[in-house]
Amino acid sequence: MKVVKKVFVALSAILVWTAIPAVSANAISIGQACAKTTLGTRVSIRVNGKPVIVVCRTVSGRKKWIRAAVQTLVTTTTSTSTTSTTTTVPQQVISYTDVVDAVDPTLHTITVQGMRPRKYYVNVPSTYVPGTASPLLIGFHGIGGSAAIFREWSKLDLYVEERGMIAVYPEGYGPEFGVEASWNAGLCCGLANLNELDDVTLTSAIIDSIEAKYMIDKSRVWAVGFSNGGMLSYRLACELSEKITAIGVGAGSLMSKTCNTTKPVSIIHLHGASDADILFNGSGFYNTRDVVSNITTVNVQFGCIDVSSSITKVEGQTDWKWSCQNGTDVQIIKYDRQGHEWTFAWTKEVIRFLFAHPRTP
Repeated sequence: MKVVKKVFVALSAILVWTAIPAVSANAISIGQACAKTTLGTRVSIRVNGKPVIVVCRTVSGRKKWIRAAVQTLVTTTTSTSTTSTTTTVPQQVISYTDVVDAVDPTLHTITVQGMRPRKYYVNVPSTYVPGTASPLLIGFHGIGGSAAIFREWSKLDLYVEERGMIAVYPEGYGPEFGVEASWNAGLCCGLANLNELDDVTLTSAIIDSIEAKYMIDKSRVWAVGFSNGGMLSYRLACELSEKITAIGVGAGSLMSKTCNTTKPVSIIHLHGASDADILFNGSGFYNTRDVVSNITTVNVQFGCIDVSSSITKVEGQTDWKWSCQNGTDVQIIKYDRQGHEWTFAWTKEVIRFLFAHPRTP
C-alpha cells in the first residue's frame, strides 16, 4: 500500500493561516491607514471580485494596509514507487503600497517592501468599462530621459483611446540624486545598475497594482522601451515572462547575463543601421550583443522557425522573422540611414505588432 504523507512547508514570513477574517473591500483597501489596528493583523478583502490578503504594516512611519507577502498555497506532488509526497508551499506575492498623487491623479508613487519609492504615470482610456479586459502597455524611457519625454516622442498615448489600452510610464532611477535617470537592465546602465536596483520586481508590482484596479487582458501585457528602456524590456522578457507576453524594443539590446524565459514572448526589435550608440552588430561603448543574437536567445527553447523569406521586402529596411510556440512571433526591422532615435513610424509598427500577437495558453 502506498504511503501518502502531506508535508506543509511554511515560510518564516507567514503567520498562522487559521482564522483570517473576511472583511468587506468597502471597509478596508490597500494603502488605507490602519492606525487603530494591531501591527501584523491579516485580513481577507476582495479586489475586483478576487480575494486578497492584506496585512497591517508600518510604511514610511505610518501604519497602512498592504498586500501580504504570501497570498495562496500552491500544492505540488512528487511520487516514488512506494511513496507519494504532497508539499504545500506558499506562492510569493510582492508587498507594496501605491499612493495616488493628491494633485495629479495619473501620478502614482509605488513603494515595494524593502525598496525606495518610485513614480509612474497611468493613462486609462475614457472608454474603459469595468469588467472588460484591456491590454496593458508599460513604456520605459531611455537613459537620461523621463516618462514625459518618452510619451512625447513615442506618442503611444494616441493609442490609449484609439485601441482601448491602458498605458503606464514609470520613471527611471537617479534624478532624485542629481544624476540621469536609468534602469537596471543587467549589465547596464547608470546608477540603477550601480546600485543593483530590482526593476524587474518594481515592474511586477506595478502590474499587480494596475490589475488590482482594472481588469487586464493577461494575454496582452506588454513592455515597450527605447535604448536603456529597451534593454530593461528584454530583461523583463527573460525574468518576468509569466506576466509579460510581448515586448517592443527600439534601439536596445539584451544585457542580462542569462535568459531563463519560462513562457514564449513575442518580440519586435526596431533599430537604425546608423545607430552609433547601440550598434546593430554589437559591441561599441556598451559592449552589446548583435541584434539577431538578442532575439534568438530569448525564445531559444520554444521551437522558433526562421520564416524571413515570407516577408515582403520594403525599400529602405531589412527584415527578419521567426515563428515560435503559443502564437509567438519574433521580428527585427533594421532601418537604413536611421540613427539612435525613436520615431512615430516605430510606434505605429510596435502597436500593430503587439495587437496582432496575443499569447495563447
